[in-house]
Amino acid sequence: MAQNTNFKGNKNNNQKRKLPYIKVRIDKLVDVDDCNTKAFASVTVGGAVAIHGIRVMNSRKGLFVAMPASNYVDENGETKFSEIVHPISKESRDMLNSKVMDAYHQALDEQQSEDESENMSEDESESFTQSM
Repeated sequence: MAQNTNFKGNKNNNQKRKLPYIKVRIDKLVDVDDCNTKAFASVTVGGAVAIHGIRVMNSRKGLFVAMPASNYVDENGETKFSEIVHPISKESRDMLNSKVMDAYHQALDEQQSEDESENMSEDESESFTQSM
């Protein structure tokens, strides 16, 4: 049984809490135009907890971070989603979203650089073959 360690008499309740260190890894970039999912990410929080299955999604409003969720059908037959893991405070959600998006854009830049260098290598080999 889980214990509640929040005490009303705790003097730290009014103090701003320091947010834990968050490390983000982009596991996979999705390069399919008709797919809303653009990437899958994993996050390590405070060196103690790992969260897998975070997605970078695209919508009409732009890119956003979607936390791992399960879906279920309610009594009206509608599919509902429930986040399995989520940040508790606005500050922690903003920090997590920012770090995931930064990692996503960095992974895109790295992929683009790799693609450009591969294309450059192919162009060089074609010009070398043609000169022979």
